Amino acid sequence: MTDILILTASFGMGHKSVSNALKEQIEAEYKHVKVSIADILEIVNPKVKKISSKIYSELTESYPSIYNKIYDVKAKNKNNIIDSMLSSLYYKRFYEYMEVEKPRVIISTFPLCSCIVAKVKEEYDDDVILITVITDVVDSWEWIYEGTNKYLVPTEEIKSRLIAKGVKEEIILVTGIPVKKEFLDKNIDFSPKKKNTILVVLSGIDSVSRKLLKKLDEYKEYKIKIVAGRNEKLYKKLCDIKYSSLEVYGYVNNLNEMMDEALYIVTKPGGVTIFEAINKEVPLIVLNSNIGQEIGNIEFIRKNKIGIVINDLDVLPFILD
Repeated sequence: MTDILILTASFGMGHKSVSNALKEQIEAEYKHVKVSIADILEIVNPKVKKISSKIYSELTESYPSIYNKIYDVKAKNKNNIIDSMLSSLYYKRFYEYMEVEKPRVIISTFPLCSCIVAKVKEEYDDDVILITVITDVVDSWEWIYEGTNKYLVPTEEIKSRLIAKGVKEEIILVTGIPVKKEFLDKNIDFSPKKKNTILVVLSGIDSVSRKLLKKLDEYKEYKIKIVAGRNEKLYKKLCDIKYSSLEVYGYVNNLNEMMDEALYIVTKPGGVTIFEAINKEVPLIVLNSNIGQEIGNIEFIRKNKIGIVINDLDVLPFILD
């Protein structure tokens, strides 16, 4: 049994990261409360979980136009047919899980989670509290469902857009995208030395040209750190090349400390990474994207002038020069 159930899904790392951040913050504030994190697909159909994650990665990396067509159906249509079908298929299984765990509050960090919980509340007249945390700078319909008790949204603009879509103002709270505590702590360096680290986070990026790596390796005025994250194929490729000054890392547990040293962070436009950088007050250089939810993140960066958007990593040396 659990008091607060945080629901997520294995599509990218952002939803899990937000879930972990929420659990950390809730447990720090309310030590007597039991908080659990669960993957919605692990609950309703474990066999589908692994293949769904692979399909998502394949679509976003190799077939973005197909992914965007699916995303548009979900984002632009209230009670979209895709999530409605999935919730009708799985809500009974999830209700059985709820009957065992008996959560008082469910926090959703993924649209399908909100959809399924809303369906359970409707069909069983269940009074569980549903809190939806929007993990990108978007107002997509796929996040919005009757029965939601509270929305945690990234910006005032997203709050206004949700109100325009009929969501009551009093149930919307502007929180930013939740990040772990270490990204909220600002380690300000009062020494006169100038920050000179360029942090390049490449998790989610399949390839980097040798020409770019060679050029970056030539910089003496910058300390350039490249983080491949969980992308083992890319990490191996990077490690197979000899460098004179580039520092290459795989998955790291101290990204927050690396950001403290960074003059810029170069990365993909994921919602969580953007708000980690905002909290650390590190300017962004982001790779442009035509992927559904990331388009909203790009617009947010441009509108608020918190970074530079580039179309190709190979132009990075021109910016640093």
